[in-house]
Amino acid sequence: MELRQLKYFVNVAETNSFSEASRLLNITQSTLSQQIKQLENELGVMLFERSSHRVCLTDVGEAFLPEAKRTLHAADVCIDRMNDIKGLKAGCLNIGSTFSFIPLLKDTVLLFMKEYPDIKLNIHCHDMETLIRMVKDRELDVALSYKPTSISPEIESHILFDNQLAVVVSEHHPLAGTEKVKFADLKSFPFVMPAKGLQARNAFDLLTRGSESQFNVRLEINEVNVIIDLVRSSKFLVTVISQAAVSHIPGIKVITLDHQNTQMEGSFHILKDSYTKRSTKEFLKMLCENKSYNIALLDML
Repeated sequence: MELRQLKYFVNVAETNSFSEASRLLNITQSTLSQQIKQLENELGVMLFERSSHRVCLTDVGEAFLPEAKRTLHAADVCIDRMNDIKGLKAGCLNIGSTFSFIPLLKDTVLLFMKEYPDIKLNIHCHDMETLIRMVKDRELDVALSYKPTSISPEIESHILFDNQLAVVVSEHHPLAGTEKVKFADLKSFPFVMPAKGLQARNAFDLLTRGSESQFNVRLEINEVNVIIDLVRSSKFLVTVISQAAVSHIPGIKVITLDHQNTQMEGSFHILKDSYTKRSTKEFLKMLCENKSYNIALLDML
């Protein structure tokens, strides 16, 4: 039994297609079929039911799939540890981020690329639910977000920095000279807000539950940078997002929200009881050190 055969098996199992799996693996379909057949012969079982229209796992194949994934993950961990030993001179770092956290990553990404040119960075931007699933499936080394209201018991979460939900307007807005506002002060202004399901929007909806209809939400977008540009270009638009996401951006005014429970701690999430790459730790350390807002370095870094 070879690791490549296990990889081929997992790809066919996940796509339910020899043709699609061969395309993803960049091998011919006949080579893929031959390798799967050799694996079945070695194990003495049928892993797939095949027909002219579909491919699906047998009951034995269903039982074998998680074991194959665990074996491949163990092999990947072995490679990661060797890459760590080689002093971050090779390897790949897979980072997930919620949409609202993305603006915080630019400086760290650029610095990491400069310091470790041999490490490939893959950044995936998704909602929180998708990111946690990807961490569980070991598709991500770490997920970055503001602290969610709940987390899976399989996931280990740590606070990177303290942060607050804040009101953001342009420097020409009527509220621009105000240091602190209540929600009641915002009811006469049009809002541009993160789309429902995003973390800043979830926090806003939770704080305004029961009075949502009193706010004039004219536009919803799942891209924080677009929201900031729109607010900066308008004399009347208001948004409520993470204060850290707009730190030191010219042309806008960040106003403290006078309300309880506006905390939005920046967090990272990894798979519990799993190996953490040295490159992951180094990236998180850089993220801490390269921001001007208050970030507490973690003991694990």
